Amino acid sequence: MMRKWCFLVLSFPLCLFASAQGDFAAWNTAFQKAKKDLKGLAGQPAEAYVSTGRALEDLAVTNPGDPEVWYFLGNAIDKFNTSSGEKLPASSLALARRASDCFVNSIELSNNQYTGETILFDPHTKVLSVWGAQAERYLSAGNRDSAVWCLQQAKNYGGINASVNDYFKQVLDECTDSAYLFTNGDVYFYYITYLQLVEHYKPDVHCISLNFLNTQWYPEYLRKKGSLKLAFGEEELAKIKSRKWKPAELTIKNKAGIIGDTAISWKTTPADDSYMLRSDIILKDFLQENGFRNDVYFAADVPEQMRLYLGVDNYAELRGLTLKIVPKWRATSLPYLENRLSLLNELSIEDDGDFTYNKDNIQVLNNYRFAYTAAADLAMSQNQLKAAENILLFEEKKYPETLLPFYADATRKWFDGFKEKILMAAAAH
Repeated sequence: MMRKWCFLVLSFPLCLFASAQGDFAAWNTAFQKAKKDLKGLAGQPAEAYVSTGRALEDLAVTNPGDPEVWYFLGNAIDKFNTSSGEKLPASSLALARRASDCFVNSIELSNNQYTGETILFDPHTKVLSVWGAQAERYLSAGNRDSAVWCLQQAKNYGGINASVNDYFKQVLDECTDSAYLFTNGDVYFYYITYLQLVEHYKPDVHCISLNFLNTQWYPEYLRKKGSLKLAFGEEELAKIKSRKWKPAELTIKNKAGIIGDTAISWKTTPADDSYMLRSDIILKDFLQENGFRNDVYFAADVPEQMRLYLGVDNYAELRGLTLKIVPKWRATSLPYLENRLSLLNELSIEDDGDFTYNKDNIQVLNNYRFAYTAAADLAMSQNQLKAAENILLFEEKKYPETLLPFYADATRKWFDGFKEKILMAAAAH
């Protein structure tokens, strides 16, 4: 059955509107209820968003000068359109355009610095997500040109930031040709897709979304395209479901004959209530099937569980912004890492200060800072305390908080505590 939802009012000429009319108190009460209702619909099917979406549309018509109501209306349309990643191939370009219009209205009404409540992402990032999803829809249907056009719209409407784009170039720079790069989240996946399709930047790297691996359509699309070598056939792949994750030892044979162990084995240590998701099972099969024939990387901020507990304490080599899976125990080289850190981009408010307008950009760019802390932590583990201290001092000079704010108070407190531990250890040495 075709889903239909008629949106009457979108993309108003914003300069024509005066302040909201009518009883603002009543409007605000209704808006707060609609926001609460929308947040409570997480995980529900598309049809569940219709009633709340229409309520938000009425609220936007009544008070079109409020950037927050446009933001929430955009989210309602987007959720109706895609519901979840599983519904992405059946989504509508027309609805994606309307959701994008809402987020653009929100950005323009807030003078490019949205400060309202969010559902996961800032409106700039939502523009990228909406158009990125459509690009992926077209790619899954074999329509590359339309995918490129969608990603160009993401840039045209404010979804691509120059500093963040340069960050992801450096992520790709750490990957060898024909390597696999596994990422987590919309920002990583759609920025890299933009770089590869629109800017033709390192297109030979296979960027794989760990999130989309949980869907039915995406792994099968990759399998058919030959982008992900699996032992599973189509029927077996379709039947994979999440299951209780029990501690176990995983093994990858070194089938490529590259220097290192003939096989690697490590223990997974999931919490008692953890589940091995569909994506985890598919990833495990791929790593075992690949057997080091192609290089495999994870974005450095992919959570440990999502990379099957591969880390610097076993077979993941820290490269700066990525982790490379290697057939060698604790292979990270501190001199290599220090040299790599020196090459990471500097940031300039004068060149591209608008990265601070979007908290999602700040979160991504903080990975520069935490690449230094990871190196300092490695130096500490090797009892190179002075090196650890110097690494942190270089970080603070290169990425001061006045230039690159912390994403949250909790991360600032963690960093301050980590720095104090390093300095005290170095002083006592």
